[in-house]
Amino acid sequence: MKEKETAENEEESFWAGGNFSETLSSEDLQERMKTLHKSHDDDMNFKCKKCGNAISAHKKDWHNGMCDICFNREYFPEGQANTKKEQ
Repeated sequence: MKEKETAENEEESFWAGGNFSETLSSEDLQERMKTLHKSHDDDMNFKCKKCGNAISAHKKDWHNGMCDICFNREYFPEGQANTKKEQ
């Protein structure tokens, strides 16, 4: 019985707030892998889908098309009280 309770608690914590994940096709993954190792300020040719600030190709592909501020507000709201403004 304890093993079942532990598994249920782990599953609940996995799906708790503060998580972001996407399902990608193998083709989409191959395309996005090109920007995985780019820095936060490389290829700043994109706009945040929430606020319109300039974002990098990495953030477009790996941060759901949002700047750090909008991404964190959306997916990690509990940590926003002490967050300094950074893009």
